[in-house]
Amino acid sequence: MKAHEIIELEEQQALKQLRRNKSWQLVFVALFTALLAFFVLIVAMIEVETNAKKRDYQRLVNSLYQQVNFEKERMGLSWLNTENTLAKGIRMTIDADVFQDTPLFMSARARVNPRYMPYVNRLVELLKRLQLQKMQDRYPDWVSTLQAPGTDFVVTIRVEGHTDANPMTGMGMYRSNYELSALRAYAIMDLLRIYTQLPSRQFAIAGYGPFYPLNSANPFAAENRRVEIYLLPQVIPKRGQDGNG
Repeated sequence: MKAHEIIELEEQQALKQLRRNKSWQLVFVALFTALLAFFVLIVAMIEVETNAKKRDYQRLVNSLYQQVNFEKERMGLSWLNTENTLAKGIRMTIDADVFQDTPLFMSARARVNPRYMPYVNRLVELLKRLQLQKMQDRYPDWVSTLQAPGTDFVVTIRVEGHTDANPMTGMGMYRSNYELSALRAYAIMDLLRIYTQLPSRQFAIAGYGPFYPLNSANPFAAENRRVEIYLLPQVIPKRGQDGNG
């Protein structure tokens, strides 16, 4: 075989090899494109699902907020402040002017001032009117978006306690302002639980001590000794039925 024939044969073989390589490259590109499209589709589906949950949760909170304000106006509770915080739910607080003469809690005490029991009773009545335990029945479509297998939907009543900035002496009943604020939250929570007869697992408390004062200009002011109540729709792990929690 002549030299030019050998060169020509090698060129033909190289061309065939190049064509085979290009075919594999095309297959690889096609597979990669298909996988990329599948990945984008999965991400889009997850994003849609997440947005649906976020949207329906916001609808639930907004509807609850409207209901709270409706009952508040109907009951004439002008002293009750309400706010839709979204992240923490509906915040309800008693107007600071109510405590202008006498605080809700005496200094270094967790016992609710008996003078304010009528306000507590009105809050109990408001909670009963809201029928929080039936919210799932009123908005089944929205709740079903949030709820996963093995979970329950509840509207948690979360009570947060606060103190002024006066430090504990170490000689009293409470070791710190954090303990005192948590017990103040518990005092209000227990009254609401007893008189509403709602399950214990529907309640939660938190104590923030002197942090987040109502009157930041004077952290020692008596008005900083207070509680805040939040209504928070949420999904929690399912438990056995336990009547009263």
